[in-house]
Amino acid sequence: MVPRIHAKFRKRKGVPYAVEQLSGKQFRCRHCNTVLLYEREFDAHVRTLVHSQEKGRTKVKVATPEISSSLNVRVLYTYDIMDKMKKQWLKLKDGDEYDGI
Repeated sequence: MVPRIHAKFRKRKGVPYAVEQLSGKQFRCRHCNTVLLYEREFDAHVRTLVHSQEKGRTKVKVATPEISSSLNVRVLYTYDIMDKMKKQWLKLKDGDEYDGI
């Protein structure tokens, strides 16, 4: 599943904002630091690397991100359709309103 951000659009005291939730997964090759969105693409990438490398284990690329570091990622920004369908039954904080984009 392609990483997605599902956005719910609101206004608080006239200021528009979005409630965003990230879902999905992506695959990162630690040998070449390539990011692939689908597992079948990753499997093909691994097969290519295995056939092109000499025997032995490949090394982790220096540019591979470390744990607890910030990253730039590609995600698909989507509208939360369930939010729009339930807009008349939303329980919002005082001063908040649905922003029907």
